[in-house]
Amino acid sequence: MSTSEPPKTDLLLKIIKWSRFSSILAIASSLISAIFMFGLGTVDTVKVFIRVATGNEVARGQVESSIIIIVDLLEALDDFLVALALLYFAWGIYSLFLGAKDDLVNYASWLRVNSITNLKKTLLEILVVLLTVVFIKGILESETIKILTWNVLVIPISIIAIALSIRLILTEKES
Repeated sequence: MSTSEPPKTDLLLKIIKWSRFSSILAIASSLISAIFMFGLGTVDTVKVFIRVATGNEVARGQVESSIIIIVDLLEALDDFLVALALLYFAWGIYSLFLGAKDDLVNYASWLRVNSITNLKKTLLEILVVLLTVVFIKGILESETIKILTWNVLVIPISIIAIALSIRLILTEKES
């Protein structure tokens, strides 16, 4: 009497199928990081409001206090954008590896992550917005923009390059 063993390919497929649950690590890490960044953004925003309400805003050098307030609020916006990117990444990994495909129909179109390419495209779009905020913050922090140096131009060039790559992804998808 011989016992029939499952073919090795079936065992390999089962291992691969169960290994998708390792994505829980990425999901949990992203969610914890997103909560942290939301908290950090909230703390930064509250600090700005407290400084303004108490009149403790001091001008730095020749930069006006209103510009300093805007820069500090843009830093809080940075925190929120990073939190949203982490949250979207966690959702995308969940929906790609653990979620049922039938459930995607019930969600808004921006929450339907159908492929890694779709997830990357959305994260690249968030990155463009984040880099734009960083660029504007950098321009506001500098006292004058008399001389354009290469390091000032790196961020807008990066924004254009990423925007073009997003456009190429969309064009490739339409083909």
